[in-house]
Order: sequence, then C-alpha cells, then structure tokens
Amino acid sequence: MSLQIYAPSLRSLPEDAMLVMATLPVIDWNNCLLRDLHIIKKRTPVPAYAAIVMIDPFACWEDFADLLKNAEITGIINFPPASILERSSGGVPVDTGQELELRRMEWFASLGFKALFAAANESDVTAAERRLGSQLDGVVYLPPEALALTIGTDMGLVSLGPQGSPVPKFALLEATASRRPLPT
Repeated sequence: MSLQIYAPSLRSLPEDAMLVMATLPVIDWNNCLLRDLHIIKKRTPVPAYAAIVMIDPFACWEDFADLLKNAEITGIINFPPASILERSSGGVPVDTGQELELRRMEWFASLGFKALFAAANESDVTAAERRLGSQLDGVVYLPPEALALTIGTDMGLVSLGPQGSPVPKFALLEATASRRPLPT
C-alpha cells in the first residue's frame, strides 16, 4: 500500500526544522493548505491524504471539502493530531480535542473521503477504528521521538506490519526503530 500525505504547510517551516515545529502555533496550518488548494492543478486522482488540523475553530469545512474534491485529493489525515496539540497544564492530552477531531473526520468520511488517523497510542487507534470503520485506510503512529525527525521533502512512512488489527499501521520512524507494538 503506497500512501502520500499532502502537507504543504511543512514548506512554511524553516529548512531542517524538526517535525515538532508543526505542532507549534508558528504557522496557520490549515490556511497554508487552503492557499495551495486554490492554485493546485487538477490531476489524476491519487491516494493522497491532505494533512488538516481538525480542531481548527475558524475553518470553513465545506470549503475544505470542495477544494479537496476539485484538486482530486481523495483522503484526509488529522495532522498534527489533537492528542499532540492539546494538552492540559499537567501535560496530559485533552479528550475533547480528539472527540471533535473524530467528528470532523466522520463528516469528511460521510462525503466519501478516505481517512488516515494520526495517533500517539493504542487507545487513540481503538477510538478511530470504532468511529471511522471502513473509511479508515490506516493509522500513522506518531510517538514522541517522531517529533524529533527533521522535516524533509520526502518523509516516508514505514509499515509496522501486523499489529492485531485489520487496519494497516505506519510510522514516521526509521525501519529499525519502528517494528514494535503501539504503546497502550
């Protein structure tokens, strides 16, 4: 299975920046995507997944759906995921962000978009599998060490192999470090 994540917002970050920069409020992630979608040329549909901050309180989701369809981008991914973006003062993820994220992904799925779900642990994966069902094409595991990766023009996803679920799982890690189960 070959996957492509379309994340034009990464181009707005400094060269050789670490992926953790994508989780900081230094760019308007969704606005960068919208700008690119306005100028993108139609192409043969590919299994690409647009990276969208699903908890953006200012987004016009209908515009996103229309522009994605016009660009013939067939999928979406919650990147950066709410579990990384929203944390309590004690550093614990805030569940309300993930709930909103899953509702938005369900809405996109109802319009025919396929979904990849970015997750930091197995409980996030379980929630996505339950909520997104057959619309879920896979899970992208983002452990804390993935945030230390340097952003490049071609960041590959590594298959994690069978993980006790029919949903394929991938990681942004080098192959030797990524062949382990997801943490619970």
